[in-house]
Amino acid sequence: MNETFMKEKPIFPLLLGMGMPVVLSMLVNSLYNIVDSYFVARISENAMEALSLVFPIRNFINDMAIGFGVGVNALIATQGVVLSVIHGIILSVICIVIMPKFLGMFTGDQEVIRYGVRYASVAFLFSPIIMAGLAFEKIFQKELLFIFLNFQ
Repeated sequence: MNETFMKEKPIFPLLLGMGMPVVLSMLVNSLYNIVDSYFVARISENAMEALSLVFPIRNFINDMAIGFGVGVNALIATQGVVLSVIHGIILSVICIVIMPKFLGMFTGDQEVIRYGVRYASVAFLFSPIIMAGLAFEKIFQKELLFIFLNFQ
């Protein structure tokens, strides 16, 4: 591997090559909330408030998945994906259980809490799948970066 590659290459192409996959990934994850907000806002204001209160916890689960995926080495990718699924299951259960109390800290409206718990239950049930997908994404990003740097 060329040890001086990042020292010699112009900064702008490096930023584009390394930053754009991350930006695109964040955009796709943000679109999840935008699309949900568009449809949930048609139900009621309380449903929209519930969605807004649950979304930070949804981001927390994604952040955990990304952090775990970044830390996974290609040599242990299989174990990393399995552990991501296990983390997803554990986080799903914990977040679904604490959601009523969490929502109760921000609102006393029982309808908002009910909507929030219902939305969180559905959204968090997919956490194991999302966590496995994000782990794969980070593993492949690492591999692509390694290949990219080796061929320069």
